[in-house]
Formats: sequence, structure tokens, C-alpha cells
Amino acid sequence: MAEINQHLVSYRDAVHKIKGAILQSRYRTAANANVEMLNLYFNVGEYISANTRSGKCGSGTIEVISKQLQGEIPGLRGFSPTNMRNICEFSMSGGHQN
Repeated sequence: MAEINQHLVSYRDAVHKIKGAILQSRYRTAANANVEMLNLYFNVGEYISANTRSGKCGSGTIEVISKQLQGEIPGLRGFSPTNMRNICEFSMSGGHQN
């Protein structure tokens, strides 16, 4: 009976350690994904600002770009005209940090 209890303790310890590793990995993955998305948003906003006639985000440019992106990448989320205007404002405000 003592041997069975010892195995249960070993399994619980193994599960606890593996669970900790899984949760830490998930946290690091989410943190890295957030950094990548911020970099993407900043660079997209900066690109649009630098390549529009007025140097500002606005007019029909964002609507056209958004519509074409969504047509070329089915299921794309986060690049609606409203979000793209926010992305431009983010990049123009200097919201990017390395």
C-alpha cells in the first residue's frame, strides 16, 4: 500500500511540474504574440502614413486597403477601416517601443 501511495505522490509531482511548464510556455507565447502584433500594427500604420499623398491616415485609402486585405486573406481580423485608422494613429503617436 505504501508503494501505491508513493507512486501517486510521484505522479502528482510530475503533473504539477508539467502543468507549470505548460502554463509558463503559454504565457511566453501570448507575450511574444502581443509584441509581434504591436510591431506589425506600428509598421503598417507607419507604412500607410508614409505612402499616402497627404502623409496622414484617412480619406478613402484606408477603406480600400482594408477591403483588399480582407479579400486576399479570408477570415482576416483586426484590419477593418476603423482599426486601421487606429493603427495609423498609434504609429503616428510614437506608440512603438523596441
